[in-house]
Amino acid sequence: MKHGESELNHVFWKTCSQLGSLSVFYSSMSHGLPQGVTKSLMEAEEVGEALYKDGTFADLLTEDEYHSMMREDRKQLFQKGKDDAKGMLDAVAVVFAHGVLDACVYGYLEVLSLSTPESFKSYTEKKQVCLSEVESKSYDQLHEEKLTTFMEGTVERQSLMCKLDKLHEIAQPKNTQLNPYHKYDRERLDRFDKARHDIVHGNSWTSYSIKFETEFYYWYLLNSYFVRVVAKKTGLKLSQEGREKHFIGL
Repeated sequence: MKHGESELNHVFWKTCSQLGSLSVFYSSMSHGLPQGVTKSLMEAEEVGEALYKDGTFADLLTEDEYHSMMREDRKQLFQKGKDDAKGMLDAVAVVFAHGVLDACVYGYLEVLSLSTPESFKSYTEKKQVCLSEVESKSYDQLHEEKLTTFMEGTVERQSLMCKLDKLHEIAQPKNTQLNPYHKYDRERLDRFDKARHDIVHGNSWTSYSIKFETEFYYWYLLNSYFVRVVAKKTGLKLSQEGREKHFIGL
């Protein structure tokens, strides 16, 4: 097995597995969403009843007013609860998928650094080197050390978009089609990156909405595109052994 081939298989099959787990989670949650909202509303009503009976609501609402309010609001509350839950579920899917793709792209960059370290010379050749290091180490040793520091100290901490740009700068793919109907779309991925930021750091996590099946398909295509780009650059290949180890878990 060529240097870097085990790592290539690990990144590809692990990403497939994680995206598959996300799909199962999303499908399970979305299909059970109406029942979940109904159960939540019933539990809320029970809490309300208890708060009325213990006197918490007694000075605020009469018993008739309370029951009338619950009857009238039930339909609206159900729809609002369902919409909010869908928004939260979509937000969770985006955040999780972003983490998977970020690790995926960094993983492919690591594969490139292992298999074609010379491709990173433009990033490492300007790094300062002590005279004592030059005297005691070969050029290849120094380059390997600087490359490791560059990957772990710089690239790993960069944004998803920076990682994506580096992957394309180093691999230099001539064809950026994911399949006959989809292409690598940097603007689309930039919107995805900003959506994740807004969800985590903003206040859009209840109102966010995606067509999960469409987005999931695109995320899955991206992983296949990345592995093709890296394989073409390095000559590495996927294997049945890698699939069994990193996807099936044998």
